[in-house]
Amino acid sequence: MTTRRARSGRALFVVGTTTATLAALVALPGSSYAEPSTRSIGEVRQQVDELYAKAEKVTEQANELGDKMTAINRRVRSLDADVTRQQQRVSALRGDIGQFAAAQYRAGNVDMTAQLAVSKDPNEYLARMRTVKVVDAQQGDMLRQLQEGQKRLAEQRAARSAELASYREAKSQADARRKTALRNVAEAKALLERLTAEQKRRIAAAEKAAREKAAREQAAREQAQSRSTRSTGGGRTTPKSDLPSNPGPAPAPKPAPAPSGSGRGATALAFARAQLGEPYVFGAAGPNSWDCSGLTMGAWRAAGVSLPHSSRSQYAISTKISKSQLRPGDLVLFYSDRHHVGIYAGNGMVIHAPRPGKTVEYIKMAYMPYAGAVRPG
Repeated sequence: MTTRRARSGRALFVVGTTTATLAALVALPGSSYAEPSTRSIGEVRQQVDELYAKAEKVTEQANELGDKMTAINRRVRSLDADVTRQQQRVSALRGDIGQFAAAQYRAGNVDMTAQLAVSKDPNEYLARMRTVKVVDAQQGDMLRQLQEGQKRLAEQRAARSAELASYREAKSQADARRKTALRNVAEAKALLERLTAEQKRRIAAAEKAAREKAAREQAAREQAQSRSTRSTGGGRTTPKSDLPSNPGPAPAPKPAPAPSGSGRGATALAFARAQLGEPYVFGAAGPNSWDCSGLTMGAWRAAGVSLPHSSRSQYAISTKISKSQLRPGDLVLFYSDRHHVGIYAGNGMVIHAPRPGKTVEYIKMAYMPYAGAVRPG
């Protein structure tokens, strides 16, 4: 899709209004903006759009780096255990070799030619010679084991040092991206604060009107499906209780009834619905705040499926499906780089954690540029 389309879709997502809604805003009775003009409001909206988009992108990058750090930590712990075991082996070999050398010293190491000269029994001499050869071979084998053990220990230590260096680098990058995200959000909030109280009121009214319109359209679709089911006498449709009467945030959500669908997807959707109204926080993965991939990760964890804390990584490891194959609980990705993800709730709706200042909410898929869908597990 084109950059313009993605940017337009993101604007709808951030501000919660469509182009038509903004047109309605301008056309409201008594609408008159002395400063800034209607055009400048659109420019501010675009700037806010871009800042929030940048913030979310770098946050997802920070989440990916966080997953990388977790994996590095696991490898370092494993290497720590390997180094400890190998050090114990090397120490034991050194002890064995020391004891062996001491035993030889105590027994004496007389030249075999001299032993032949003084020996009264050639058979006894030959037996001693065979014993010495066996002992020499054992000593050589122990020395080779020690050398190999020391080499392996050095390799493990070097690998551990490299992993720790990677961890420090990933942490530095993650911290930098989180700082960038917070800076972008602060700039976006500052831009919005420049709007007058009247402009903010009108935008809020337009957002409310858009949500109410979406709710009416959703109710109409549900009624049409219900009539179709009754007329055909069969088929299963999504129960009306499965979807919100208002696609906007729910400040005090009630316990969610059983969702549509079945199996793990239904469990994931039920979990997501229970978080409606909870705030968006960068990098959060519960229990009382979320970012977009943190919510989907938590939802599918409740269903027994482990996902990384990154929208792109979730997409990469899950089964790809088409839009027509979507079932409740599936993950829907948005924007060309797939930096945003939500949980499909049926009838073209998703539950997602949108951005700072917003809460977990229902929203139409059409409000954001679709970039793919997957089914975890």
